[in-house]
Amino acid sequence: MEKNKYGKIVDFVHMLINTSYGGKKNLQLVDATCGNGFDTLFLSKIAGTTGHVTAFDIQNQAIERTQSLLESSIDYINYKIIKDSHEKINIYIKDKIDIAIFNLGYLPFSDKKITTNPDITCLAIKNLLPLLNNDGRIFITTYIYHDNGQEINEINSFLKKLNKSNYNVINVKLINKENYPPELFIIEKNA
Repeated sequence: MEKNKYGKIVDFVHMLINTSYGGKKNLQLVDATCGNGFDTLFLSKIAGTTGHVTAFDIQNQAIERTQSLLESSIDYINYKIIKDSHEKINIYIKDKIDIAIFNLGYLPFSDKKITTNPDITCLAIKNLLPLLNNDGRIFITTYIYHDNGQEINEINSFLKKLNKSNYNVINVKLINKENYPPELFIIEKNA
């Protein structure tokens, strides 16, 4: 058994995805914020040779880092990296998807003034919802410190309004940590 800590939100997301989707064939996966490429690489390994990953980012640096990481880490190409905003996901993807990951905030080791935007992120989520397979899920890791909580609050408000007959929305957060730990939202489609 792996010794991932639940308190490391990114590891927790990966564990949940691996538990639910690991070993499945023909998965269609989305990394809505590819950043340094770690989520894209993880999804690419989950997709294997039968599935596909589409990754998005608006920054050249993120695209280059992700491309380099994937090229040096896997022996097959099951991904496409798109330099565009995640709000346009539905323009690029027409097929149903199994998983989408958002890791919000800013690109580590880069310009911290370039951050995700709550209005654009909520639109991206809205555009993804019709694309979810019956057992599809969207994982959204949110942070408070890059915008004093504006994005997390707007996402929370948006998700609370989703039709409870169509979606379950789960919120996971660490309650005994200082320095504004990340929170996770999971949207799962009700079949």
